[in-house]
Amino acid sequence: MSVQRATALAILVGLVSYPSTVRGGAPMGLPIAALEEGQWSVGLGYGYGEADYEASGLNVQYPDGSSPTYAAEFIDLNGYRTRVALGSFAYGICDNWDLFARLGFCDGRDRLSIHTAPPSGSPERVSLDGDTGLAWGLGTRATFCHWGPWRFGGLIQITWLDPDSSRYTSSDPDVADTVWAGDVDIEFWQTQVALAAVYQIDTLSFWAGPFLEFVEGDLDRSGRILVDGADAGRFTSSADIQETAQLGLHAGINWEATAKIDCRLEGQWTRDSWFFGVSGVMRPDQWFGQP
Repeated sequence: MSVQRATALAILVGLVSYPSTVRGGAPMGLPIAALEEGQWSVGLGYGYGEADYEASGLNVQYPDGSSPTYAAEFIDLNGYRTRVALGSFAYGICDNWDLFARLGFCDGRDRLSIHTAPPSGSPERVSLDGDTGLAWGLGTRATFCHWGPWRFGGLIQITWLDPDSSRYTSSDPDVADTVWAGDVDIEFWQTQVALAAVYQIDTLSFWAGPFLEFVEGDLDRSGRILVDGADAGRFTSSADIQETAQLGLHAGINWEATAKIDCRLEGQWTRDSWFFGVSGVMRPDQWFGQP
């Protein structure tokens, strides 16, 4: 194994052991090195996915004229929907290893079910419909070996998603004529560690392989408590989204449309989530006669 290839493999292993924080969905793209040493590319990707999460935290109420009250909260996010659009820049460190960075936009939508402890008869329902917010990410990919039309490699990427906050009102399931009105905000990180086999036929490359996914994030609410339409105090709520590693499958196809442009279609699946993405990559250095 060459020194450069060994270095790429060591960095991938090191990133795997790095404590991850993150999830929501982002295209992976081709899971092997796509550039030679000194080459660079720019791209644009779009994806849509759904996932199930759980969060837990503490709700604090500050009624006017009374002492604060505290309650544990358990939140279900079933079918959390994410749309993400990311521009990317990649650079080839060597022929078998490249790095990439991404920047773009995302949004997130769901209907939350909030349970308190001790449990009530029915959960509080909150609609989450975040406007467009910021998304960014970093990653690296490497090719480990070639064997005829086969190539084997891996990819690691970290994506941060921060949809804009949502305004909402909801009825207290335990207290009649009481309404919560405020903002709900969610942000989270997603770390994906993937391996794949790639098979090339002329200008088409097909890939498939396993990946691990880790997620961590924050779900925060704050606002006013209304009783019979009158302001009766305020509340804050902070919950953590935490998920153990999930094993999934990713697969896709890469089409070399020209020597300068690649087009990609891919899918990702775990027990509690799915994601589909499309992306295009251009090699502007080709236009200037660079290698």
